[in-house]
Amino acid sequence: MKLAIISVTHQGAELAGRIAPLLGRDVDLYAKTGRNPLNISRTFNRLGDLVCDIFSLYDGLVFIMATGIVVRVIAPYVNDKRFDPAVVAMDDGGNFAISLLSGHIGGANDLTRLVSDAAGAMPVITTATDVAKLPAADVLAVKLNLAIEPFDALKTINAAIVHGDRVAFFIDPQLPEYEHYADLAAEQGIALADTGQLTCQDKYDAAVVIADRDFAITKPHIYLRPGSLAIGLGCRRGATSGEILSAIKKACEKVGRSFRSIAIIGSTVVKEDEIGLLAAAQQLDVPVEFFSNEQLAQCIEQFNLSESDFVNEKIGVGNVCEPAALLAGKNSNLILPKTKYPKVTVAITPVKYRLWE
Repeated sequence: MKLAIISVTHQGAELAGRIAPLLGRDVDLYAKTGRNPLNISRTFNRLGDLVCDIFSLYDGLVFIMATGIVVRVIAPYVNDKRFDPAVVAMDDGGNFAISLLSGHIGGANDLTRLVSDAAGAMPVITTATDVAKLPAADVLAVKLNLAIEPFDALKTINAAIVHGDRVAFFIDPQLPEYEHYADLAAEQGIALADTGQLTCQDKYDAAVVIADRDFAITKPHIYLRPGSLAIGLGCRRGATSGEILSAIKKACEKVGRSFRSIAIIGSTVVKEDEIGLLAAAQQLDVPVEFFSNEQLAQCIEQFNLSESDFVNEKIGVGNVCEPAALLAGKNSNLILPKTKYPKVTVAITPVKYRLWE
């Protein structure tokens, strides 16, 4: 987590210099010109100009100044809790640290506790689930590195938790490494039931489901999607990101998996400069691994995969998407064999390794 600590007074600059080494993070200090007793190298004349320049450059911003100043200066740049940085406000006496923006997903609540410990301050956290000491779906998503789907349902689920409704947490036992997720959830004080119990809908009012596939649920619910799928991809030269994303989405739907559970894309080195492919991966926010013809050929031979003379003539190897999926997922099991879409071929395998390691 890359942090910036911003101060506007002599006392605030001194406090910033004192707590920065205690945070255990990559920290940049910013002090107002003329109020910089520590000779901090990064200085600014106008706070508004500084925030305009750096708001999107840091994972967390700690402002040592009045909360009202902070609210006004960040207001033009606040956009979406999924992408906004964590914002913490602290008085320059080091008495209180306030979690102001992106408490759960952005990590401001945890940052507030960290800053408070370093400064000897009182943490001020106002998110309802934290006040009530209840589990929150978005906190679990952050801790387990899961994607929230649909995001708009998050408010409904967390409100149900706060209101005391029976909100049950489930996990699909078919997920790779599902025991790891269950253990991490237990560390957060959350017990996960098997998705087989989703049918007992008289026993819960809302559901939080860790799964890469959908279930028949009539109660309010939200999915937390793990990165469990590897996509093998072949495409024609000039295929657009829209065409590639459409093919991937249809392929996921074909095998009943979520588009949000893609962890990695594999392809051939011949496509490593393919703009549409690179743009699609960027929009999915997943890495792309490009394999050599030798690697693809060895995989084709090992798993006796079919080959195309046309693909062999164009690429130098007779099959791209299937071996690329197997290599990217480090698996031997295709859940979707080579499937053709306009300008794109797709294969899918579950990942068989821990992406967090």
